[in-house]
Amino acid sequence: MSIWMSLLSFVAGLGLFLYGMSQLEEALGVLSSGSFRRFLRRSTGNPVTSVLGGTLTTMLVQSSSMVGLLMMALVGAGIIPLANAVGVVLGANLGTTFTGWIVATLGFKLNLAALALPAMGGGALWCVLLARREHWLAWGRMLFGLGLLLFGLDAMKSSMEQVATRFDVSVLQGYPAIVYLLVGVAFTALIQSSSATMMITLSALHTGIVDLPSAAALVIGADLGTTSTLALGGIKASAVKKQLALAHVLINVVTATLAFLGLPLLLSLVDASGVEDPLYQLVAFHSGFNLVGIVLLLPWVKPFSRFLERRFLSSDDDVRTYIQNVAPTLVQESLEAVAREVECLLVKVMALTLRNLKLEPESLRLTLAMQQRLQQAFPSGQRFEESYDEIKRLEGEILEFCGAVQTGVVAPDQVKQVHRYLNAARHGVYAAKSGKDIRQNLAFLRHSEKHTLTAFYQAQVGLQKQRLTELGTLLEAHYQPAHLRTELGRLQEQVRQSHRDTEQTLFVQGLHDGADEQETSTLLNVNRELKAALDNFALALGCLRLEDAELVD
Repeated sequence: MSIWMSLLSFVAGLGLFLYGMSQLEEALGVLSSGSFRRFLRRSTGNPVTSVLGGTLTTMLVQSSSMVGLLMMALVGAGIIPLANAVGVVLGANLGTTFTGWIVATLGFKLNLAALALPAMGGGALWCVLLARREHWLAWGRMLFGLGLLLFGLDAMKSSMEQVATRFDVSVLQGYPAIVYLLVGVAFTALIQSSSATMMITLSALHTGIVDLPSAAALVIGADLGTTSTLALGGIKASAVKKQLALAHVLINVVTATLAFLGLPLLLSLVDASGVEDPLYQLVAFHSGFNLVGIVLLLPWVKPFSRFLERRFLSSDDDVRTYIQNVAPTLVQESLEAVAREVECLLVKVMALTLRNLKLEPESLRLTLAMQQRLQQAFPSGQRFEESYDEIKRLEGEILEFCGAVQTGVVAPDQVKQVHRYLNAARHGVYAAKSGKDIRQNLAFLRHSEKHTLTAFYQAQVGLQKQRLTELGTLLEAHYQPAHLRTELGRLQEQVRQSHRDTEQTLFVQGLHDGADEQETSTLLNVNRELKAALDNFALALGCLRLEDAELVD
């Protein structure tokens, strides 16, 4: 076989390897999506457990890029804080080195072709005969992808052996290590797979085309090049995605710089460990410098995250807080982002209501955190009409995003969840509209010279203040469904009773207590709309938090 045919065989093997890896990753994503996402959420309580979770998850799914992209979704949806997402990305760098250990242990010790053909054939047959359900199809794709991966690896290994016998290896020697590092960066960024670069480097080291120091420099470059996946994903993304992408780049730059500067020392430590096989020395070096990077960077995760949070701040024109950070294809994460977005909408509705009644957030008996959220709900100095329009725009964004979510594969219970959230947003807007419709009436009553009208206004403000305090407490605290249902039912009954009592009083005394016909009509209208605002807010809260929300409708 000529050297050109050997190179062509190598390229073909690389293509099969990359395609097989993509099939394997997608299949693992389907098979383990729910389980490993739950595992990631449970294991991200602090930076240390986040690193461990990122390491173990990446070992499972064999793709640091997949884990990184998922973390973008989780942190964007507000499910986990940025500091813990940074910890997961840090751990993913170590988890991805597990691939090298598998290949060094099995890939160059077994007859890969003998394993590849049965795996490809079995996987293809599985996909044809058992493809009725996505879960079953994923098992077939995983087996088929594994076979392709092994077949491609065998082709690369065999072609490298042919190249080594016909190629003057000395032409590659003498170049400084920085050249190999840059080649590793460029090649990995091009093919979007550090694992593939590792496989090629192991093949070249196995056949003697490169020596261990050069191979180590290539592997360092591969770790840098793999940041291109998240970097590309963050170019036109939201602020939080840019922050996480920048974290990935900076972490790998620092780790790679330390590894490159300490290259002779690290290789001497690996050699002194008693490992003689150069393949094992290379994968030990790869795992070693990533482990050193974790040990050195872990204490700085939280301050580093605070630094990142001051970068790429969101535009003031964007009314969204969470949903722009999540791909609609990630259904569960999207639903959690929608829930948080609807909660933001209800906070804005409450803040607008307080402004309409000339009440400060501090006047409500709420936690300091909730008072701050109400104060920061709208930009300082924004007019009432602009704030109302912002609530309407946010409802539209939620509606559009939920529509995008439902175009994918969505389970029936998830469809119901989407509709509940949309109902919650709609009732929230109804509450805001009720307040907007009587804004001029409230101003008239507030500035009236008639004691009857100002007394009515003050009494209504007092009742609204009490009810808003209760609703704000229920919104902030995530009570058990039974307790929340009871509290909402009690509050709605109190609102209805107050409305009936006030209406009865106006019918009996209104025209005889200093208010003319037109003023009495205004008082009745204000009483009705204030009740509607509270009712709709309670309904919105029920739709947001209760699975059987129709019970409070």
